[in-house]
Amino acid sequence: MLKKIVIVSAAVFLTACSTLGGKKDEPKVNTDFMGGNIRVSYTLTGEFESLTSSGVAKVTSTLPSAVDEAYLVATLQARKQIVEFMKVEVENSNFIRAVAESLQEGTNTNGSPDNKVTSKIATELQDNIRQQSKAILIGTYVADKSYDAGSRTVKVVIRTGVKDAEVAKQVSRIMGN
Repeated sequence: MLKKIVIVSAAVFLTACSTLGGKKDEPKVNTDFMGGNIRVSYTLTGEFESLTSSGVAKVTSTLPSAVDEAYLVATLQARKQIVEFMKVEVENSNFIRAVAESLQEGTNTNGSPDNKVTSKIATELQDNIRQQSKAILIGTYVADKSYDAGSRTVKVVIRTGVKDAEVAKQVSRIMGN
């Protein structure tokens, strides 16, 4: 019991420390993939910030455990989408096009965004995600979950990011893994 309290306290402390230092608030750009189920957030310089994935599942019975089982299914679906995104979308040339379009929309202040610059930033983001793919997958956690009684469905949002991956590494070291 004491070990669990120490681990949770350490995780909270490390999370607080990881959010104190850092760069000034750079503007963030978001690009949606896979029909909007995956959202990638990054800076205007192409630095990866976070990735969110959402999964939806139907509650299929009236058993007391049915909602929990649906949350599990939705969570697994959202995590599976992240893996598919990392294997397929990030390696696809459409990734660079989609990010470049989002950057053009976000930086279109003078009416003539530079296609070469946005393509270069999109390529840098693609490389950043490739290099950090293992850490991105390790740092996933359930950020939000909800239940709609009317439609008997649950929705789970999985989030991961650079800071989240660092916290996961530090907690793993504390636990001796």
